Amino acid sequence: MAINGIYHFIETEFKVMKNEKDIICVAPVNGGDYPETTVKLTLNEGMDLYELFEVNDGNEYKVDVFTDKYKSIIALYFLSKSKLEERKYNTDGHIAVENVASLNDLQKMLKTFLDGNYYSLLKMMPDKIILEKSTNDKYNVLFLGKRDSKTYITKSRNLNSAAIVLYNFSFKLSQFYALINKTEVKNDDDFIETLKELYLLG
Repeated sequence: MAINGIYHFIETEFKVMKNEKDIICVAPVNGGDYPETTVKLTLNEGMDLYELFEVNDGNEYKVDVFTDKYKSIIALYFLSKSKLEERKYNTDGHIAVENVASLNDLQKMLKTFLDGNYYSLLKMMPDKIILEKSTNDKYNVLFLGKRDSKTYITKSRNLNSAAIVLYNFSFKLSQFYALINKTEVKNDDDFIETLKELYLLG
């Protein structure tokens, strides 16, 4: 997809607070004049330096740096979708998963409400959100990247609490792949991994 198509998504799905030669600042559509959270991209085309920030209550946090303008605009869009957009979860699925009494119950509920491509129970599988057994009947939830890199989302939770985290992040991972299709990003596995980490874990 051309860069103008990505700009169009940003302009129609978010409120662009500032769009100048060297800075783009994006806020939620209904965030008012002084939104709590914004996403900002600074553009230094002369040096091929594009820095992506999350801004919370005026405090800036650098999220990533790019040397390619096109990739930085796509990253701005993905981070904005992650940080500024309210996700619409299936309420029935949420309630069902929150009230499971056992791992078998959880497995049945997840099969009903989620695609099995996005999660794994107790088995390490790349590119999935994983429920991992901890100690004392507690569970961890993690993401296993393509290079077997583990990123823990939460640790030592009871089953119901861990199940909700697993459900939410598995749903978020499915939305990530829908965005990849929408923006037509392909043939660049490293960049897709970068976008996935931005979107899932920001």
